Order: sequence, then structure tokens, then C-alpha cells
Amino acid sequence: MVKIGIVGAGFTGYMHTEVYKQFPDIKIAGIADIKGDRAKYLAEKTGTIPFYSIDSFLSKPDITIIDLCIPTYLHKEFVLKIAESGKDIICEDPIALKIEDAEEMIKKCQEKKIRLMIGDIIRFWPEYSYLKKVYDTKRFGNLLSITFTRLSSKPLLSADNWVLNNDYSGGPLLDIHIHDIDFLLYLTGKKPEKVYTAGKKTDNIYEHIYTTYKFSDGIIANAECGWDLPRNYPSLTSFTGIFEKAVVEYNSRNKPSLIIYYADGKTDRPLIETKTIQTPEGNTINLGGYFYKLRYLIEHTIANKPFQVVNSNNILTSLQIVSKEKESLETDKEVLI
Repeated sequence: MVKIGIVGAGFTGYMHTEVYKQFPDIKIAGIADIKGDRAKYLAEKTGTIPFYSIDSFLSKPDITIIDLCIPTYLHKEFVLKIAESGKDIICEDPIALKIEDAEEMIKKCQEKKIRLMIGDIIRFWPEYSYLKKVYDTKRFGNLLSITFTRLSSKPLLSADNWVLNNDYSGGPLLDIHIHDIDFLLYLTGKKPEKVYTAGKKTDNIYEHIYTTYKFSDGIIANAECGWDLPRNYPSLTSFTGIFEKAVVEYNSRNKPSLIIYYADGKTDRPLIETKTIQTPEGNTINLGGYFYKLRYLIEHTIANKPFQVVNSNNILTSLQIVSKEKESLETDKEVLI
């Protein structure tokens, strides 16, 4: 039985508790949050103990993994502190706001022989996993181009609206856009040669971003993200991958969400595995990539197997690409990677 302590009782913390309850070899040993009412509420729903500081976890030898579901700007402080305690760490992405902070975190964990697991969820989201599979197997031939989209109204559900503070979240570029950067790198297995980014800036934050990536083999990728849409705009996450023999399209608003358009005029809607649960209140929750992400991380930690899908090197590369996009934004020029 592996005992996990969860730090952060917000949305991500809640989703992680629901996932861990699906694993018979996992016990949630407690939930910590500096906001006591949130810790108590989620702990009661989960059937565990509320804590009001991370120090409570660090002093408990039976807790072997700490799952950080906290704001990005706190990641470095907490990871360095936990690493000193000897416990393994699951940390939400992005790992940090700055490359040098991420490097320090990774170095500390390596020195202390701590397994640092970065929860990059998109690599595990079923529709994106399908895209990765057909890319690797060349089922539809070579990829010619791909477009990613992430659009929503301004996020207003974070504690004290920390997400809206550019110093705390990095704005859309680091809070949501980095997901598509990271998946693009994972999908192709290589960095682009050049990047050009344009955006709309409001109150010192680029709220809408458009990026084009050019690869040495001719692949062209585009990514658009923004949180400047009206409140009544339904969130949209999508990709359109154009291959030699087919187009693979995902749209989060559609049911089913994934469709294949073949060059001969046929279409197909692949069956995508999902993991849903029923809450005591009678609601159905799709655990999606949360389930597959945590299952992968926990299984590899228990078996002491190396992480292949996500590791510290590719996490750093994603941050490096973000820095190049920032440079392009500020100079209005195409930047070499």
C-alpha cells in the first residue's frame, strides 16, 4: 500500500483524489491546504485527514509520495523542501515559471535521489494518445501539418485569482499554451527549427497568442491559445493533424470528439477509451487524462521504472521553447531555436 499526501484542495486536488480512489494499492493519507475550510471539505469527501501545512506531511514517515496540486509560483519552494525530506514528488505542470528554477528543482531531486514526476496531462489525454500512436506507426503516412487550439473566457475559479497574476502563472503562455508546446515536442520527438509568435497584450499579459513552428523535415505546426473570450463562450480544445492519407481532428465540443477524414472520402470515429465515475450526488465525471497520467506515474514509481512518456529533459525543453516564443513576441521576429 502506497500512502500519498495531497497538497492543494482546489479543482486539481479534487480530481486527483477521485483518481486515487480507483487504485486499490493507493491510500490518501491526508489533504493539506493553507485554507483550512478547503482542506477540511475535501478531506471529508475523501474520507481522510485534513492538514493545514505541508510540514505535517513531511514529518510522517509512512507517506512516501507528495502530490503537489498548488499554484505554479509555489512549485519551486515546495519541491525543494520536500526533496530534503526524502519523499517522492508529483508536481503539476508547468514545473516552474523560469528555466533556472526548473533546473534547480531537477538538480536537487537528482542529488537526493528523489523521483520527481511532472504531471503533463495532455500526453495522457486519450485523443492525444491516439494521435501519438498514429504518428509513430505512420498509419496515415507522414504528418504534413498540425494546428492546436485552446480558447476560453478568463479563468476565475483559482484561489484568490492567482492565475490572472502574470507573476504567479505566467499568463496563458505558461498556464495553457505550454500544454500544446509540450505535446508537439512529444508527438514529433524533435524541436522545431524556427518559431514565430504574435499576440494581443492586455494589462501586461499576452491574453491571446498565435505561434507557428517550422521543422527541418517540412512539418508546419500552429498553436493558438487565449483566455480573452466572452463569459458565454464555451471552452474549446482541439487539434487538426493533416497526414498524407487522412486528417485526424479532435474537438472537445463534439460527441464523439475524434473523427478521421480519409483521402478517399470515407470517415471514421475511433472508439476512445474513457474512465468515468459516478459521484454520490449522482454526477458523472470523466477523469480523462487525470486517470491515465496518475496511473502511469504511480505504476512506474512503485516498480521503480524510468519515465518514458514524460521526464525532466523534455519538460525543460518545453520551457526553453516558451522562452523563444517570448523573444519572438517582444521582437516581432522569427526566432531560431
